[in-house]
Amino acid sequence: MKNYILMIHFLLLGLLCNAQQKEVIPSPAHVAWAEAEIGVIFHFDVVNYVPDYKWQQWGSHPPASVFNPSKLDTDQWIKAAKAAGAKYAVLVAKHCSGFSLWPTKAHDYNISKSPWKAGKGDIVKDFIQSCQKYGIRPGIYASASANGYLHVNNPGKVQPGGPLTQQQYNEVVKTQLSELWSNYGKLFEIWFDGGVLPIKDGGPDIAPLLKKLQPDAVVFKVQVMPKI
Repeated sequence: MKNYILMIHFLLLGLLCNAQQKEVIPSPAHVAWAEAEIGVIFHFDVVNYVPDYKWQQWGSHPPASVFNPSKLDTDQWIKAAKAAGAKYAVLVAKHCSGFSLWPTKAHDYNISKSPWKAGKGDIVKDFIQSCQKYGIRPGIYASASANGYLHVNNPGKVQPGGPLTQQQYNEVVKTQLSELWSNYGKLFEIWFDGGVLPIKDGGPDIAPLLKKLQPDAVVFKVQVMPKI
């Protein structure tokens, strides 16, 4: 009898707690992402040309001149993704090396300093256009937590002896994210992978940018961002 009463007590307590909790439901963006089911990610960087490059060996980054693909075709990428059943695709616009696949104004380590298309190319633009052409929802990955070119180690801290202060690097991050989130149209998904250094630890305040520029995008792995 005592055990039965105890069980009823816990049952009522559980119902009370559930009644007090606010119902959490997925947003339309979450539902669309789940229903897409299959997505792909494309990663193309200077490391493809210098496989033994270690981005945490500060000052050892390959020059932008090594990046010179001869048969790059983003249409082919996206057609292959669609043939595999993908409904969305994510491009790694900048990974740990710091080399950027678009002509960013934040620093010189980018596609405009490479010989590809005589420095006039923009792989992010080509990728987005291919996605639109073949009905694939586009996404962008841009790591804020690591940058070998600028001596930034995970989780986004400028290392001693680096070329920039932490505040200067924070401005680089905000500049690059603003470019990616405002120059290429609506994005389906945004990747960080490694998160963003918290503001309390000296990191950049990117939540307002996200809310303003890409409010409908699904965001992956920004576990240290404040609520927006």
